[in-house]
Amino acid sequence: MQFGNWKITEDSIAWDGNNFQRFVIPAKELNVTRQSVIGDSAFYEWILRATDEDWLTQNDLYDLNYAFVYAIARTDLEFNYEIFDATLEQQFLLFEEEEDDDLE
Repeated sequence: MQFGNWKITEDSIAWDGNNFQRFVIPAKELNVTRQSVIGDSAFYEWILRATDEDWLTQNDLYDLNYAFVYAIARTDLEFNYEIFDATLEQQFLLFEEEEDDDLE
């Protein structure tokens, strides 16, 4: 299955776009979380790692979000909608910060 430039296999979600870049999320690590530095929110680790990659566009990241949900359901891993919503909220905040930096 493919979402944009993200290919989903039994073992991973992998970037399948520009050959010079590489980003792979191991399937068994899809639901790994990290705690927020501020507050008590948890976020899905790999979504935020991808968001930190300068070479991935917002469209690439939106595609990854869909691929992530599909892959996590396919692997039958535990999925928490509240953590996913918090992760997407954090992702959008990072997008806004990036846009603000571009304007300066």
